[in-house]
Amino acid sequence: MLKDKLQHTQTDAEIKKRENFTLQLRSQQMEEQLEKCKKMLEELKGKLELQKEGYERQLSLITGKSYGTRGTSTSQKHQELIGSPDIHYWIKHQLLDEGVLRKLEMGLLTVEEVRASLVHRTDKPATVAGLYVESSKKKMPFLEAAAKGFLAKTYALEFLEAQAATGSLVDLATGETVSVAEALEKGIVDLSMKEKLMEAEKAVSGYISKGRKLSVFQAMEERIIDRFKGKKILEVQVSSGGLFNPETGMRVPTFIALNDGLLSKETQQSLHDPVSNPKGFHSPDTGQRAYYDEILKTCLYDINGSVFLVPFGERHLTNTSPMSPHRMSVVNSSCGSEMSVYEAFKGKHINKKTYLFLSQQESNWQENSLVDPSGNSRHFIADARSGRQLCLESALSQRFLEMSEFESYRSGLLSIYEIADIIFSRRVVVEDVNSPIAGLWDITRKKRLSVLQGLQQGVTDRVTALRLLESQVCTGGICDPSTGEKHTLSDALKRGLLDEALKQQLQQFEEAFNGITHPQTGKVLSVFQAVQENLLPKDVVFRCAEFQLLTGGLINPDSKDRVCLEEVIQSNFVDKATATLLKDEKFQAQSLTCPKTKRRITFKEALERSVFDCHTGLRLLEATKVHAFGAKTAFHYLCAFK
Repeated sequence: MLKDKLQHTQTDAEIKKRENFTLQLRSQQMEEQLEKCKKMLEELKGKLELQKEGYERQLSLITGKSYGTRGTSTSQKHQELIGSPDIHYWIKHQLLDEGVLRKLEMGLLTVEEVRASLVHRTDKPATVAGLYVESSKKKMPFLEAAAKGFLAKTYALEFLEAQAATGSLVDLATGETVSVAEALEKGIVDLSMKEKLMEAEKAVSGYISKGRKLSVFQAMEERIIDRFKGKKILEVQVSSGGLFNPETGMRVPTFIALNDGLLSKETQQSLHDPVSNPKGFHSPDTGQRAYYDEILKTCLYDINGSVFLVPFGERHLTNTSPMSPHRMSVVNSSCGSEMSVYEAFKGKHINKKTYLFLSQQESNWQENSLVDPSGNSRHFIADARSGRQLCLESALSQRFLEMSEFESYRSGLLSIYEIADIIFSRRVVVEDVNSPIAGLWDITRKKRLSVLQGLQQGVTDRVTALRLLESQVCTGGICDPSTGEKHTLSDALKRGLLDEALKQQLQQFEEAFNGITHPQTGKVLSVFQAVQENLLPKDVVFRCAEFQLLTGGLINPDSKDRVCLEEVIQSNFVDKATATLLKDEKFQAQSLTCPKTKRRITFKEALERSVFDCHTGLRLLEATKVHAFGAKTAFHYLCAFK
């Protein structure tokens, strides 16, 4: 009996133990769930706080509270912003995103810049309206150009369909926009085009399906229109100002379109993918296929009608070149005048809103700062598109910029685009005839690249990059083509003009420029004296001599003056046999690969092919990237072994 009771007691104890363990486990699980709930509540609270801040910020803009511009309180400016019915409308409909509002609050954007960014949403679409014939300096409608044989009628129809897909056709005679029906009535377009243009106009009015008006993207998803056709229309609408919501009849920016189901992220990313969305337009000038966005960027703005025209001719007015500070961007077809955006603005041919909008199409200026080797903070404005950079402190000290103008910029009265144009209009850049190849000009992207950037982006090979950098170091320092400044190897490494491996390889060339210090006597020797003392390899000496002679003469390490070869011979720094070798062009090796043609060239040939940059006065070498043809198929390999 006692034994049974003992067993029963042990069994009860085990059961209670299990129950306690289960209760503890449940308690632990409940605590974990409680913690998760707390975290979820905290996250929700944080999101609500952010949303509240956003609403308060928008409300403050609507009700009149000011946040200042460029770090200074300027309530008048914000009252001006709020007082505009257009801006009020866009804030009300949440078409100014949080990022823009925050930048406005922090003073990183001015009122004018915000308005300029909204031009393509609040004004008529930025569509290609016709041709600008460079020879006659006159504008010409697409159909007239087709009739005169300037372009195929099918190409003309592409541009007219694009106009219809953005809401209206352009009457080039007046600059007014009209519907397809009105255009047919006025004889602006042929009756033969009616069906296609009416179909294109549905991109704005909507595609009717089951009693609903569908947008282009929605019609694509419902398979009402072909995906290739739909993507072509979407690319046009995005490029010209925004996607159309047929329910509201409004154009909306991409980020709103994504939220409203008018576009998907995947489709957005594929709009400029030549595989899933082939280029759907033809350049009237070259006949090459292009995206609408690419053609728009080459257009001129005609103040006679406020329309965008694609240039046609051999003058290539809108081409960006390192040899000219501004491209021609504005014309007046009524009198044949052609000018840059800044010239048009200063001449009061365009207002500030148009000036800022057009400037933003050409460049993307941003301000940044860095600490120089002396520990001083320097402020730069840099154009991400062209690779140009300007130091504001230098501009002030050189009187390219007045302090009053700088203060107006800081207070938001002058935009960053105006500051850049003011500095450029006053600078006088002299060509440096002794310049080595300071950098590369990417002819595809129309952008300045440092030699290292060219190497990293695949427009030049490492050996060529090394030779170009050697020529820079032994003639004064590593060149920064964005500013025109020259730097020591250590400084260039900090500024991202070199990598560590290149720095090590260039060490001897910097010593050659500064002079080689004799380890026993402490005397500073020239490269030829150093080679006689076996302090420098002969190949380094000959390359230094070649680079220096071709850029103006051998450099005296003490005075840094240039001296001709004859003077060096007379000074007994070099023997006649070596001098004869240096004079002989056969001695010059084809040590470079041309970044443009990809053919082997000498350093002398590289200098002859280079162009002087109007921004710095230094030489740039044109470059382009060779695109791979992709993987070979089995057919290619089969043919190769036949």
